[in-house]
Amino acid sequence: MSPTAPVPRPPAPSPRTLGLRATLVVAVVMLLLILIPYLLNHSVVGAAPVRAGQVVTLGTFRYSPAPGWQIDRGASQAGLVSVLVKGATTYRLTPLGKQSSAASAFKAAERRYEATGRGRVGADPAPVTTAGGLTGQVASISGNTVAGTLTVLVGGGQGLGVTLTARHTAPLTAAIADDVVTMLDSVEVVGS
Repeated sequence: MSPTAPVPRPPAPSPRTLGLRATLVVAVVMLLLILIPYLLNHSVVGAAPVRAGQVVTLGTFRYSPAPGWQIDRGASQAGLVSVLVKGATTYRLTPLGKQSSAASAFKAAERRYEATGRGRVGADPAPVTTAGGLTGQVASISGNTVAGTLTVLVGGGQGLGVTLTARHTAPLTAAIADDVVTMLDSVEVVGS
């Protein structure tokens, strides 16, 4: 056997090194606690301002959101539902699929809205026609916390449901009503 020299132990970290490591770990944890929610908020949920000239396509329909509104990215789904918000007002567009008439489309949209439990749709819908010639029906929405309208448009054998709701504490303004008319008039059937 050959004699072996004792293996030297590595020096113990100094208290200063241990303190620096602990400080760095705490700093990284704090950064992650701040950065992760911020990134999730801005990538998944929240609202994004409407860009000038932006067009949203929903099934066989498309429309132009009004500037000053924000797209609710958490509630909107590309091609399926578009949700805009402005203050306490929500504007939601949802394709209703094949519809033979404005009356049948209205009944489908009414059942869908009332199933949410947020309010009731008025009993006597009135006819409506957009500047682009789409026809439909509109009726009031009333609920414990919101009021608004349900509008249904039909074109190309398809229906589109549009709800406009505002909290009772912040009723609709004339400017919002003008925006809604402009957005409804911008609805058109894709390819027309």
